[in-house]
Amino acid sequence: MKQFIKSLISIMLIVSIVGACKEPIKEEKIAEKVKVRTTKVVEKEMSIPVHCSGKLSSKEESKLSFKTGGIISGLFVDEGQTVKKRQILAKLNLSEIQAQVNQAELGFDKAKRDFQRANNLYKDSVVTLEQLQDATTALNIAKSNMEIAEFNLQYSTIKAPVNGKILKQLAEENEIVSSGSPVFLFASTDNDWVARVNITDKDIFSLKLNDKAEVKFDAYPNKTFTATVAEIGNSADPYTGTYEVELTLKPTNTKFASGLIATVDIHPSKKEKFRIISVNALIEGNETEGYIYQVINKNQVKKLKIKIHKISDKDLIIKSGVETGAEIIIEGVSYVNGTSEVEVIK
Repeated sequence: MKQFIKSLISIMLIVSIVGACKEPIKEEKIAEKVKVRTTKVVEKEMSIPVHCSGKLSSKEESKLSFKTGGIISGLFVDEGQTVKKRQILAKLNLSEIQAQVNQAELGFDKAKRDFQRANNLYKDSVVTLEQLQDATTALNIAKSNMEIAEFNLQYSTIKAPVNGKILKQLAEENEIVSSGSPVFLFASTDNDWVARVNITDKDIFSLKLNDKAEVKFDAYPNKTFTATVAEIGNSADPYTGTYEVELTLKPTNTKFASGLIATVDIHPSKKEKFRIISVNALIEGNETEGYIYQVINKNQVKKLKIKIHKISDKDLIIKSGVETGAEIIIEGVSYVNGTSEVEVIK
């Protein structure tokens, strides 16, 4: 019996040693392929609308002021009022200015008498040629002084230069104003309405004169107005780095007011070639660059960095970073990484 037990123990020991020497069986786990949908990068010649905003104003806006300084004796219009050409808008107190005119007229009358006397005496050889010339010069100076005084008197009253509208009143009655100090901000209603917008350097070179545009205003939410590019700025604003573009609105019977905020889409006539894919392909990025996954060798993926020209609701418009015809993942992209194997489904 003891011999049997010893034999059994020996057999069990041998079995355990043999088991320990064997390598563990490795179970190979097959990675599951990520199912994705793809699209091809296409190239298209197109013009991309330039979206921007700005303000509406009259083509002709000006600040109206008096030629001379003085006390404002009367303001005859209010802000927002429509006025006719040559309508009187404001006057200065004319007491001082009229006195200057009278003084200049008296000086001119005296200079005329002195000249006439010198001329007669010169004919009689009583005065010299130099004295006659001095009298002539004095007469001309007096005449000029009188014309200046009369001109200042004329422009001591502000009149509407054309049919228009008072946008803003900048002074009050009985206020002392200096020469050239603005009293009214005035806009002509005989001329076109324009929208002035600011464009980035990325878009400015795609525009040309007479390019078409669509303009919208919050005041008229259900209307779209047409316009054309009339002026394109040649230099950037030193503070914002943007370029000003002026758009002339097509004449309409709609009532406008200067200062309305305009939302504008300009449609460049110049077309360029761009590569386009679905916006769903974008993994990460911003307005200028981002990343996408390209399928290569049927089931491998490659991460690409792209330069973006514009992002729309549906499309990525690409400058560079991917070739036309490349197969790009648009569905299932969130489950993919650089080492994934994919299965493209239709």
